Amino acid sequence: MMTGIEASARPRIWLITGAAGALGSELVCEVMRRGDDCIALDRNQRGLNALHHRCEDLGLPHPALMPLDLIGASSDDYAQLAETIAAQFGRLDVLVHNAAQMPALRPLAHQDASEWLHGLQWGLTGPVWLTRALLPLMSAPAQIIWVGDQSVIDQPANWGIYGLVQAGRQWLAQAFSAELGPRAPQVRVLDPGPFFSPLRTAAWPAQRPDEVPSAHQAALDLLAQIQAVDNGGTHG
Repeated sequence: MMTGIEASARPRIWLITGAAGALGSELVCEVMRRGDDCIALDRNQRGLNALHHRCEDLGLPHPALMPLDLIGASSDDYAQLAETIAAQFGRLDVLVHNAAQMPALRPLAHQDASEWLHGLQWGLTGPVWLTRALLPLMSAPAQIIWVGDQSVIDQPANWGIYGLVQAGRQWLAQAFSAELGPRAPQVRVLDPGPFFSPLRTAAWPAQRPDEVPSAHQAALDLLAQIQAVDNGGTHG
């Protein structure tokens, strides 16, 4: 059996969803920069290709690109993904549920039905099926990280399905943590705080880039929180 010291010394295998987005791409690059391996998952094939070229331009190793749409994926798609990761890497050390969308802000009474259903799929259902498929590849001290947004839970009006997703992720993290037990991966919700991105400008169109941290800084902050969990801290 591998000791804790040996496990911490080897490169870790990460899977980051929403990897072609502002925060996701920064997370992938920083993970690769630190010497770990990363599986970059996103439905945007063009964005994944751009991420590949960006890593190349930065002199970083290439991440493993996994195109998958959390909205349309079936249970067979998740099973195939797990088989591919098992064959290529043999295990998974950190799963980051980062994928997000931001529909227009509106009261619940005016929420579009397709926005609601798609939000449930990318924000809750898809990540749950993905987690279930990958759990056999994960064991302590692995981590499952749900990227959260506490501000919309504290001030819920007009956030619609995006707000429900954030509340649901907190419950899912608590449920998985309670059900999986101490020898399973740690499950946490971590909030990188506000940062400038296309998703944020959908909610705050007048906000300038210099008024909030960059996506790169948010990625560094999130990775610091993950490292704190590695060192025995508590978050969530």
